[in-house]
Amino acid sequence: MFSKLINLIPRDWLVTMYKHMPFTGLKNWIVYRAQHKFLVAVLAIITNEKGQILLLKHEYREQPWGIPGGWMELESPEDGLEREISEETGLKVQITGLAKAIYGTRPNRVDLLFKGKILEGTFKPSSEISEICYCEVDHWPVGLPAEQIKLIKEILSDG
Repeated sequence: MFSKLINLIPRDWLVTMYKHMPFTGLKNWIVYRAQHKFLVAVLAIITNEKGQILLLKHEYREQPWGIPGGWMELESPEDGLEREISEETGLKVQITGLAKAIYGTRPNRVDLLFKGKILEGTFKPSSEISEICYCEVDHWPVGLPAEQIKLIKEILSDG
């Protein structure tokens, strides 16, 4: 509601008001309330020493298999992804780079897709992940969504 009201004010007026308003805390509060909100998801194409892709069997999805990922907390994207994978699987990974950023809806979000590799660890099932598998391209488990297959191939073909 507040953001709709703020967006009725001409942009030039808002800039002038922001520039001359003396209270930084109040300015930041207004700016925060006036902006649209979205979540940030971190996802990864993780490979092992053989170049196989790590896939996780999620307990809460209709199509259960997928790439590792989760929602960021108050942390860097790489740290968030390493934390999520460790919490869900017991595996330690190294994130090697950002591969792609995607805007999505339901919920409004930005998906940051990274590449990474397995460092160490033994898989431990969790309440979210019941199994893992390492797959060669085009040898996917039943239940891996077509959108994820397309993303995996796209990211791997980009080097």
